[in-house]
Amino acid sequence: MAQKISKGSFGEPATDRPRVSRAQKTREVQEAITASALELLAAFGVDGLALTKIAAHAGMSNGPLYGRYDSAEDVALELWEEKLRDHYKRLILEFNAFASSKDLEPSQWLLQELEAPSALTAAAVEIVAVARRFPLLVDSVRDEVEALFQHICAAHPDIPPAICSLRLTVPTGCVLKSRSVPKTRPPWKAILLQFRESALDPKNLDQQGLSASPVSLSIPTPDTGDVGLDEFVSAVMEVVARVGFEKTTAHRVARAAGHSFSSAYTHVGTKDELMHMAIGQMMDQIWRTGTASFLELGPEEYKNAIIALQIGLLAESNRPIRQLRTETTVAMRHHTDLAAAGRKRTAASLAIVSDAVEKTYPDAAAAAAAFWYLTAASGIGTVSLSLLTDAFRNLDWTPVAAVAYEMAFATTIEPLSKLSKA
Repeated sequence: MAQKISKGSFGEPATDRPRVSRAQKTREVQEAITASALELLAAFGVDGLALTKIAAHAGMSNGPLYGRYDSAEDVALELWEEKLRDHYKRLILEFNAFASSKDLEPSQWLLQELEAPSALTAAAVEIVAVARRFPLLVDSVRDEVEALFQHICAAHPDIPPAICSLRLTVPTGCVLKSRSVPKTRPPWKAILLQFRESALDPKNLDQQGLSASPVSLSIPTPDTGDVGLDEFVSAVMEVVARVGFEKTTAHRVARAAGHSFSSAYTHVGTKDELMHMAIGQMMDQIWRTGTASFLELGPEEYKNAIIALQIGLLAESNRPIRQLRTETTVAMRHHTDLAAAGRKRTAASLAIVSDAVEKTYPDAAAAAAAFWYLTAASGIGTVSLSLLTDAFRNLDWTPVAAVAYEMAFATTIEPLSKLSKA
């Protein structure tokens, strides 16, 4: 008996199309949402995770997003707990493995992530940097940071906790600063090897007990000569420190300045222009309180200055400036004009040192610049992580100061001293 062939609607044999189960369809939708959200998070941060933007980026309607999440913060929390927490942990532990062994080269993966972070690394560090602003995120992120610090300290009982803290702050800061560092930055490998050598040197690790009064670091006060403009620049810094750049609206700035925002247009055109000025103010403050002020100090004075700055960065009274520095660095990651402003100011500041070193030791200029980039990375890493946890408080920073002086002497102070004598 001939087999009966079913016909399609046009008299053709019907094809046996594989049916997609509801579970598989759900997985596919979720995968599309996750991929879209990760790309947006890496590119625009947590503030760029609006549900409508995720849906549009994924090429789907808003329905699947609103059926799964109540807010963008829900998405960020899910990404952190399912993907990004493990990725951040890998970054820190891989850096820790390198920093713990005198024989281990930094892996190509680690060097790449520090210089030009992947989307996953960028997204993970973005969440760490701004988690304090999000009630659902902050506890989970804080727990991970504190667990990593405790793990590193427990695994290396012979290493002072302050040195262990650098194994979190340096890689975190490198990623945060990666888009606002001049493209002429020297490769990281040489300075990382030098950092490890100093940070494992017993003569540095055994130093302890130095103390200093913390540096006071208030939000900079502009002095452009235009009182109205100064008020708006101060206001934008105050608001950015509190809510982040993306949520810094004209009305918030106007309220903080005590004016109607329409009056701002007699001084400056946009929020971005105000932010450019704020970046300049902060870069000048960092230069005055750190880099420039340390160069002519002797060994003990230099160490005391490092300790005073470190304690100052962690002091609760200086929390507003920590928030401002973190939020500005995050903003520079997402806005090319702000990043360009940051790179320009950084390059101009560092040229003061590197150009002088180059006159005496041309080959040493790259090492000097690399050291100050590393210092800036560790600084912003310390600032951002200390907004999450108090684990770095009350540490003896003497060994860190000893490491900092040894590296500064080799890369900068000695060459400049010889130039002065010449």
